[in-house]
Order: sequence, then structure tokens, then C-alpha cells
Amino acid sequence: MENREGYVEKIIYHNEVNGYTVFTVSVDEDEEVFVGSLEGISEGMYIVAQGEYVEHPMYDMQFKVTSFKIKMPDDIASMEKYLASGIIKGIGEVTAKRIIKKFKLDTFRIMEEEPERLAEIKGISERKAMEIGVQFNEKGQLREALIFLNKYGINTQLAIKIYNEYGPKIYSVIESNPYKIAEDVSGVGFKIADEIAKNAGIGLDSDFRIRAALLYTLLEANRLGHMFLPKELLIRKTRELLCYDGNIDRISQEVIDNHIIGLNIDGKAMVKQLNNMEIVYASYNYYLELNCARMLLNLNLGQQVSEDELEDVIKDIEIRENITLDELQRKAVKESAKSGFLVITGGPGTGKTTTINAIIKYFEEQDKDIMLAAPTGRAAKRITEATGYKAQTIHRMLVLNGGVDIEGGYRFERNAMNPLETDVVIVDEVSMVDIHLLNGLLLAIMPGTHLIFVGDVNQLPSVGPGNVLK
Repeated sequence: MENREGYVEKIIYHNEVNGYTVFTVSVDEDEEVFVGSLEGISEGMYIVAQGEYVEHPMYDMQFKVTSFKIKMPDDIASMEKYLASGIIKGIGEVTAKRIIKKFKLDTFRIMEEEPERLAEIKGISERKAMEIGVQFNEKGQLREALIFLNKYGINTQLAIKIYNEYGPKIYSVIESNPYKIAEDVSGVGFKIADEIAKNAGIGLDSDFRIRAALLYTLLEANRLGHMFLPKELLIRKTRELLCYDGNIDRISQEVIDNHIIGLNIDGKAMVKQLNNMEIVYASYNYYLELNCARMLLNLNLGQQVSEDELEDVIKDIEIRENITLDELQRKAVKESAKSGFLVITGGPGTGKTTTINAIIKYFEEQDKDIMLAAPTGRAAKRITEATGYKAQTIHRMLVLNGGVDIEGGYRFERNAMNPLETDVVIVDEVSMVDIHLLNGLLLAIMPGTHLIFVGDVNQLPSVGPGNVLK
């Protein structure tokens, strides 16, 4: 890692979504290109950055920033450049020159303490002068907050996210309960909040610390693919996380248990019974699972279909496709016609593909629009080859827009407001579908659509949380 510092000369590119920025910095009388995910950078600012040089195949050598701090400009040329950058609405290059020419090094003090004097400048009304003063003070509050947060070991990029969440309230949050940041701000986990709390002098047996450790343990379980944890396991893992001197008994099981009850009352966690065992969900997971169950029930609308007509169509399919369906396969085709929601399971060689083919042929006979999907590209290709009917990944079918929410859920263009326009959706290899993908899929399917899941519960499980097919 290297340290480089200098004035930001020009912002070449900035991505509003992820903060990725390309900009030039005046370093030791030379101009260098800096890159990285940075927020709050403006032309004229003085940046102190840590990172490394990388060689771009097209743009030569660049300094890739991993962390940074910003300082306000303190000389006339840099102050003018800062004001002319557009960071304060209503001040362009011409106005910036006039302000600096009038107030020189006293400019920033004037803008902060006596903004009405800006009306002495040609082109600035009294109202505009006060608006500029408000903006400048807001920027000053951000700057002071960044300096404050930097003292606690928080890098500038994360500090800006934290400030955007709390604004001026950040001081009271840090001093009373820094663990709240882990609950409210993505990118801040228990360990970061714990370090902030340590620097802020919060006790190691603080109620806030125990509560945050419990939520963090549930979140980590979620990342490992678990929707919930047995209560005993949650208590043990939380005590291990809170242990700071090797003695797990510093914080008793009773204390942890009381905090689980508190989280349950506050709606942050849900305590349930499963097979005579107490289990604990993060509330998001619990309601996600509950909502998926509700949507499946809503989809499971029975439809009146003549048994004789079904038999006739199935016999025609057998003759035309030169296949013979066994009793269970025939039942599966019939149930797919009668049910809004159907699950077909079976191990390798049990005839799932033949059954899917027969179901497709049945719905084609009824002039129904059909969509085939699978969790992965390989699985989609396999079902395409097996049926001759074009399949796609679930993500492509739902049109993934690149977004992921704070809890790890996907964001799709197809959803409750823009559902799939089809009569039948058949999803293969459902054992690989996690709860987030299931939720996204169900949101995009209207009641009245036939949804058919096919898979083997003993095949590859999902990487994400949830054992959907089981």
C-alpha cells in the first residue's frame, strides 16, 4: 500500500449507483489518475489516499484508491477551484472568481458566519447569498462529521454512508449506541460497530453490544445458507462472539436469552417452535418465508377440467410422441392441468423429463403460453435439449436489473407491478432455488397461472438461504 495526496483537478467519470469515480489529482507538481469507489469527492478538494498503482490495458498507470480522507482547500487557487466545481449550487466559475477576489482567504469564514455579505458580489441577491450560506454550512457539517468518524477508524467512504443515514444525529448515535449503525447501514457489521464502540468507551457487557451480537450471528447464519438457528446454538455462538478474554462465561446464557426475548418483542427476531425445539429467525427471514408460503397458497387455485377430456388428450400425446406414461406420470399431467401449483419430485431415472414433455404437449394442445426456466444456465440448457422447448435461467426470465437489496434479495424488472405474461411456468432443478429467488419468482406470477416445480430434493442444494424444494 502507498499513500498519495494532492488536489483533485478534474472529475473524469462518476457512477451515481456504485460511486466508482475516475479523477485526476495534482501530486508533487504532476497529474495522476486516481480510480475507486468514492463518494463526496469534488474538484478542488485535497485528498489523502491509500492504495496501489495498477496498470490499465487502455489507460496506462492508475492509482487505485482503497481508503481516503479529504481536507478543505486552504490556498486561494484551490479555494477558487473548489467553489467553481459546482459543489455549491448557484456558484459557477465566474461567481467563484468574484467571491475569491473580494474575500480572498477569508472566503470560507464569510460563507459560514456572514453569508449575507455574499450579496456584495455582482450577480448574488440577498436570498441567493443566504441559500449559498446554508449549502456551505451543510457541506461543513458533513466535513466535520467525516473528521469525527475518521477518529473512530471509519474510512471516508463508509463515513459518508453513515452520515447520509443519520445526518447531525450521528454524534449522539456514536456516543450512546454505535451498534445501531450495524442495524441501519449496509456495509457496517458487528465487528466494525464493535471497534467504534470500543473507541467510544462503550462497555464490553453493554446491552447494545449483546443485542448487536445476536443480530450479527443470525446474519452470518443467513450468509451460510440458514434461515434460522436453534436457540441453543444461537446463544452459544453469540457468547463466543462476545468473548473478549477467552472466558465464555463472562456473559451468562440467561442474559443472552433475555435479549432474544427483547428482540422478539421489538420485532427484530422471531422465536418459534420446531419439532419440540426453539428456533430463532431474523424477522426479515421469517416474514420472507411466510410471504412465500402465502403466495404459493394464493397460486394454488383448483381448475375444473373434464377427466374424460384429459384422458383423451393424454392418449393422443402418447401416440403422437411414441411414449407410454406410467400411472404416476399420467397423474402428474392431470394434476398440472387441474392445479395452480404443483410439485413433481423424483430421483434420477424416474421419468421427470418424460413427464415434463407430456405436460408441455398438453398445454400446447390448450393453446397456452409456456415458459421454462431453471436456476442455472447449465440446467436451462439441459432441459432445452431434453424437451426441445427453449428454457432460460430464472434470473433472465425475471430480467435481473443488477440490484441486490440490503438483505441479499434480488431485484427484477418482472415483479408484482410487472408480472410475467404467460399461462404456464415450469421450473426445473428447484433444489438449487433459494428463498430470495423463490420470492422474486412468486412476486412475478399472477394467480391463475400454472406454476410447476420439478426437482430432486437429494440433488444440489441452494447456495443461498432456504431449502425451498424440501
